[in-house]
Amino acid sequence: MKNLVYKEIGLSTNKFFYFLPFILGALFFIPNWIYLLVFYYFFWIAVPQIYGGYLQHGDYHLLSVLPIKKKDIATSKIFALFFIEALHLVFAIIFGLVHNWIYGSWNFFFDINLAFFGIGILLFGVFNISFLPAYFKTAHFFGKPLIFASITTLIYGFVFEFGIVKYQFMRDVFEGPVTSQLIVFFISALLGVTLSILALRISQKRIMAIDL
Repeated sequence: MKNLVYKEIGLSTNKFFYFLPFILGALFFIPNWIYLLVFYYFFWIAVPQIYGGYLQHGDYHLLSVLPIKKKDIATSKIFALFFIEALHLVFAIIFGLVHNWIYGSWNFFFDINLAFFGIGILLFGVFNISFLPAYFKTAHFFGKPLIFASITTLIYGFVFEFGIVKYQFMRDVFEGPVTSQLIVFFISALLGVTLSILALRISQKRIMAIDL
């Protein structure tokens, strides 16, 4: 299992996608912007390239003839995805802190604060539960699952960005005192991790039911 994860991170995934979080993190230097979009570029750029690469290089055909469990194939690919998502979050936090040091924390849309990063973690969880189980129905075709996950996450992001601009009570909760932000962060982070684990479990079961 460990070797499969190393294979996904070291061979199957282009090194550019480990540098991409740094590039996208620089978007936090744009003043008064919709900063949740930083995470969406990962969905729109990295994910189709990574999963398209699996199809282009016949990755599953190779793995299917090796003496490994199909469950471990899905697990290794999902762990690699989680690793890249974690990189995006780490660089988002670093660049977000630098943004606040330069510009201050106020933003017309969602401020860069603890609640923002909690909502970001949950955003990844929503993407994972929308994309991964649908993808591992076939483990080959990623177009429709990615479109579905993109629509789902866009609706999710719109609720928060529009709500914070439009409704004072949402701004009070998500951009209020640090205690309020901490509560949002921990609840959102817990939900995001839970959804990601659920996506992993469902994907493991679904790949067992298909012929690679």
